[in-house]
Amino acid sequence: MWISNKIVIGTAQFGMPYGIANQNGKIHEDEIAAILDLARESGIDTLDTAKTYGTSEEAIGKYLRKHSQHSWEICTKISDGNNSLLHQFQDSIEKLSVCPTALLAHSAKLYVDETFHKELQSVKEKHSIRKTGVSLYTENEIKQVLKSDFKPDIIQLPLNILDTRLYHHDILHQLAQEGIEIYVRSAFLQGLFYLPAPELKNRFSDVVPHLKKLKSIAADSGYTLTELSLLWLVSLEEVSKVIIGVDKASHLEVHLHTLEKKIDAGVFKEALSVHYENESVLNPSLWPEK
Repeated sequence: MWISNKIVIGTAQFGMPYGIANQNGKIHEDEIAAILDLARESGIDTLDTAKTYGTSEEAIGKYLRKHSQHSWEICTKISDGNNSLLHQFQDSIEKLSVCPTALLAHSAKLYVDETFHKELQSVKEKHSIRKTGVSLYTENEIKQVLKSDFKPDIIQLPLNILDTRLYHHDILHQLAQEGIEIYVRSAFLQGLFYLPAPELKNRFSDVVPHLKKLKSIAADSGYTLTELSLLWLVSLEEVSKVIIGVDKASHLEVHLHTLEKKIDAGVFKEALSVHYENESVLNPSLWPEK
């Protein structure tokens, strides 16, 4: 399953309740082990975490100490610009039990800060980190980073079959031309694609007709909305990695089966004709409280 090496396991829910459709809270360590065992068996070797993901780094470290025979690519993200980056990174190494292979700033503001960036380069050299970069949200943030003096190796950005703004605005092509690796997150819009119809209508009524159209396009070709989104993302040549979060090993199994499916490019073309740009729905940080 060669395409599975494009998949990254997102680990926010390893350390805290995460995702709008999450019914079970933080994942138990036995389930984490089952997820990561299946991931390795299936050719997935990369994990994405962050200092702000609760006890995610500790949970990963607990697993890695018991499975030291496997090496993983681990990307972690830093949000705190007020404390020593070196100390924060060393804390990550201690929790993870291994040195991360990639270190990202968790915001554009932090990444372009000259002091932070000097620290980032120092830590990169000291610990032989292979890649550095930044996790971003908007086109404006991406442009801000590209205008700065600090070219990232990796940019994480949100993209899915509903939120295609960065694709339509040619941002993916621009980043690829710059030689920057693109790591896509929010493949299922942080679980919004899984919400039951009544809750979706109650909390995000504006998006309902657009999701209905996309689900219809997917169903006409024998796919679900999440399958359509995942298959589209992995089909994009500009995309290096697609980060997906799962609550159970069985959920990962479903996604792995999806990756084995074939889909006509015409289905993507039809889905991409559905334009939706409501920031208050597409940006989870702006979602209303339950």
